[in-house]
Amino acid sequence: MKRKRLLGIMSAMIDVFEEDDDILLSLFALNQSGNPVGEAALLVKGERKTHFRLGHLTLNLNDWIGLYLDADFHFRFRMKKDTFWALVEVIRPHYPKKWKRGDAPLVDCPKAVLMTLSYLGHQTSMDDIGDRFGVAVSTVHKEVHRIAKIICSLKSTFIIWPKANECTIIEQQFRERAGFPGVIGAIDGCHVEIVAPADDQVSYTDRKMNHSIILQGICTASKIFTNVSIGTPGSRNDNRALALSSIFKQISLKSRTSVFYEDRFHLVGDKAYPNRCWLLAPFKNYGNLTRRQRKYNYHHSVTRIVIEHTFGLLKGRWRRLLGLVLKDVAKDTDFVLAGCILHNFCYLHQDTVINDMVENVHMVQGAQVVGVGGMDALSKARGDQKREEICNLF
Repeated sequence: MKRKRLLGIMSAMIDVFEEDDDILLSLFALNQSGNPVGEAALLVKGERKTHFRLGHLTLNLNDWIGLYLDADFHFRFRMKKDTFWALVEVIRPHYPKKWKRGDAPLVDCPKAVLMTLSYLGHQTSMDDIGDRFGVAVSTVHKEVHRIAKIICSLKSTFIIWPKANECTIIEQQFRERAGFPGVIGAIDGCHVEIVAPADDQVSYTDRKMNHSIILQGICTASKIFTNVSIGTPGSRNDNRALALSSIFKQISLKSRTSVFYEDRFHLVGDKAYPNRCWLLAPFKNYGNLTRRQRKYNYHHSVTRIVIEHTFGLLKGRWRRLLGLVLKDVAKDTDFVLAGCILHNFCYLHQDTVINDMVENVHMVQGAQVVGVGGMDALSKARGDQKREEICNLF
């Protein structure tokens, strides 16, 4: 009876650890003089009928998270534990209720969020994530896309164009960087590499011969996105992304003051952007710049570079944006937007990027701009005049 019971216990153990060859070899080594442990190993070898996943052995989720050191959790899931639980509370009302079926592990909202953060924060495969969390790869795929969609639906809550009274504060923060007046946002574009549709690869081939979509972003001096436009094929320049953005449409259909409130407020963009009264570019250097123009360009550059830093931090925290492999442009766009929203969410919770997140991140690719249609000569003239007035301050 004792021998039969021991065989049953060891059968269950081998069922759990079947894939660990070291354990099997150790058990096999015990098969001396009719040792029942060794017999158990031999009896159950090859009998497993279900998939083995490490997640089946974990504790309940709260205990499992508690076992992580704070630094390890931050690195693994790209945010602090407090930030994670705050995110769960934001997502939970939008997450569908589920009922457990059979022996399949229940995926609740916190677990689905953890899987999504793990996917966005690293370039790990969904197979590896499924193994870590004890679910099938199909479940990972479904839950990650579900959470990404929910996060995207929160765009109007976390990516917000500043109100008139907030612009004064933002302008002061930018002015403190380099003394450049009137700035309420820095604008630029970057490429996010994707797997292009098989029937339209040319449209998504950028100037570096990679397949990509363009992310156009506007940020504050605090590195918070206030406007994003995502999805323009990489072969096109930023004029298309700018023309499709909500901010450009509002300026075109309504008025400049409906966006910038006062004539003194504007954006700063790099030299590829056209100079306008609401978007100031540097003087192009053909070797004949005056001393004041060079000083203007310096102060402009120090002010504008915050958007490049913001893109770097975005891709440093959410490394999936270094290369998306979904073969679906709509889903690619969702993940880029989700990354931007999570970037803001973390910064709003004082959850900054740690050094280990951004090391070895590739240089952010800028998207070239050659001009924006629909901008008349009067707007250009006003922009040139405004630039000269600011230039005279230096």
